[in-house]
Amino acid sequence: MKKKFVAGSGVFFAAMALVASATPASALAWPAGGNFEIPGTMGGGATWQVDGDGIAHSGDTAEIMTHWLYYPLENYAQSEYIFCGGDDGSDATLTDEVGGDITIDCAAMPGTFVPGLSGTLHVRLYAEDESGYLARVWVELENTSGSTITIGSDDPLGVYYYYNRDAWNNGDPWMTNAGGGDSGRDGSVWGAGGDVNNNEIATSAAWGDPSQSCRFETVNYGMYYPSEANTIAAGETVNLISFINMVFPATSDAAGTTEAFDIALAQARSEFADGLTGRMTDGLPADINAVGWETDNACATKKKNATDANKLAQTGPGLSSVAALAVGAIGIGIAGIGSLIRVRRRNRV
Repeated sequence: MKKKFVAGSGVFFAAMALVASATPASALAWPAGGNFEIPGTMGGGATWQVDGDGIAHSGDTAEIMTHWLYYPLENYAQSEYIFCGGDDGSDATLTDEVGGDITIDCAAMPGTFVPGLSGTLHVRLYAEDESGYLARVWVELENTSGSTITIGSDDPLGVYYYYNRDAWNNGDPWMTNAGGGDSGRDGSVWGAGGDVNNNEIATSAAWGDPSQSCRFETVNYGMYYPSEANTIAAGETVNLISFINMVFPATSDAAGTTEAFDIALAQARSEFADGLTGRMTDGLPADINAVGWETDNACATKKKNATDANKLAQTGPGLSSVAALAVGAIGIGIAGIGSLIRVRRRNRV
């Protein structure tokens, strides 16, 4: 099944690249309902629903999947989210990029989380790839005050869950760069998840570089950024970058969902494990300093983490001996869902 898709899609992607290369970037209008559609052969294309809080839902355009993803990659702290202005996109600049990507650049939002902190949200929806449909969220947090701002330690900067919360069951496979761990609290910076239910979306996500895994927060079962991201000096800007990738099963049975998970895991073990490189940097400033994406192998400098860091360097983050664990989600255990849901500003359908 997988070989058929890869072989059949190669000509398709090559043809699309030739067409796209001749098409310059152009402005877009905000789509009805904030539903941005990415054409493709896997699942008939992907739809990302974007509103004032960022990506609200995502799934297959044909709506054949049993469940869509729920609030993937919304960055939060202090019971608030990084905003993109109105739900009608009136505060955003939309661009149809060369190659078929779509970028959404929101206006700066003063008073993000706390007074004196300005947050700017950028979303990139990537054209279809053989490994799935990728999206990137880039957040700029600028301290416009005259003094240091510290975001509360009880509700620090984090990434809201990306997995299919409505479909997740005990017994579902998931894996992180550090091999699983206790409900994702293993210093992981990327993960991949599937579902034993039929016709469910497999996912992979990343919110940091493997060489920095020992620096990431592990409170409340969440996917959190390094602690220093929460202390922002006067005039300083902190950049937060995270990714979500969707893989739609080709068939609505166990074989299809297993294959989808394998594709998501392979993408995480290759593309995400390489750090902030390749297409993941498309549209980013060349000199950007994104917290958690440094490649200086900080973990090796900490004695208690040196062994794990060396192991990762020798074998790569996708250790073949690691079993797919039957526990909640990649960064967030089922036991922690209640504590995360409390930070939603408003209910959505």
